[in-house]
Amino acid sequence: MLKSLFVISFFILALGQLSSVSKSEGINLYLFDVFILIYALLGIVYLLINRQLIIPKTLVMFFIFCFIGLTTLVANKYKLETFEFLTSISYLIRLFIYLLFATTTFNLLTKNIIKTDIIIKTIILSGVIICILGFIQLIILPDFEVLDPDFGWDPHKYRLASTFFDPNFTGAYINLCFILLLYYKLDLKGRISKKLFYILLILFLISLLLTFSRSAWLMFSLIVLIYGILKSPKLIIMAGLMAFLAYFAVPRIQTRISGSTDPADSAYYRFISWSNAVEISKDNPVIGVGFNAYRYAQLEYGFVSPDTLGGHSGAGSDSSLLLVLATTGIIGFVIFLMGLMHPLILFFKSKEFIFYTLSFLGLMVHSLFVNSLFFPQIAVLWILFLALAEYFNFSSRT
Repeated sequence: MLKSLFVISFFILALGQLSSVSKSEGINLYLFDVFILIYALLGIVYLLINRQLIIPKTLVMFFIFCFIGLTTLVANKYKLETFEFLTSISYLIRLFIYLLFATTTFNLLTKNIIKTDIIIKTIILSGVIICILGFIQLIILPDFEVLDPDFGWDPHKYRLASTFFDPNFTGAYINLCFILLLYYKLDLKGRISKKLFYILLILFLISLLLTFSRSAWLMFSLIVLIYGILKSPKLIIMAGLMAFLAYFAVPRIQTRISGSTDPADSAYYRFISWSNAVEISKDNPVIGVGFNAYRYAQLEYGFVSPDTLGGHSGAGSDSSLLLVLATTGIIGFVIFLMGLMHPLILFFKSKEFIFYTLSFLGLMVHSLFVNSLFFPQIAVLWILFLALAEYFNFSSRT
């Protein structure tokens, strides 16, 4: 049953915004959240009954971060209305559930209740579904300007946004699936034919290209560079040649790259977003404005209007780490950063080091430009990656 719940959870996750159960100001509930919660609770109860629950070392700091996040919210409660407080705490609960989900999966893997192949292939399959649905989206909904502005989605045109309705987040998810595919085939020697491996690689690469997301391209470039340096220098040459050909063969790629310095381009507004987060951080250095209460701080500072408060732009900064600093202060920032850095030390000189380094550095770079660390579908994946990396390390030593 638990295995089936895991597979179903990721299948529904791949449906993205199509699986949204409820949307209100600042609170979005997805169907996959419900399945993940059921899976986590059933798994935790089973493990507690059998007295076999182990908290992965890679997740300890993030459990502590949840406590810090709750503390910052309570400390700032006097600034918030009851609904604002409940809205803010809702994401903290979601983050905690994702940690329980990853903890459950780690324990079920160590008890051999769920097989590694099932976990990895399910995640990769979710990436394939997202790519295919992205191609369908390009056909039936190439222009997001036709959507109601009240939904808060950016007006993307002729970009593969898939079910996430955002090409940047879609690109990040595909990149993470790409990393897992590389690791599964080349490091774990997983049972996947060479033909299927290359088909999936091509699918992910074409999908990444069609997102026309500079942050996703940069993340992919860093992944290839690091993997090339550590494992195969030829990969860097091949990727460089392909990028060179794509640049001159697809004019829109040139437009996207050259547009980075255009004041009317989205990249310009990211600088404004960063500046806003820094200003809020300076005024609230110790405990921040409260985890996930950033939208209300932006309203107080005049960075957003009441009309845009419920939109995606008001919810967070375009940098995940700056958002952590602004909402939980230096205390939460240090704990969160320690949680991200600790696995690098834990897995040093092991084959899991490459897997985690690719995921960590790639996502860190991506999260400088969009709030990818806290986008639900990506958050649950990188948290799960932390648990998987520890399990891979654990299984290689036993």
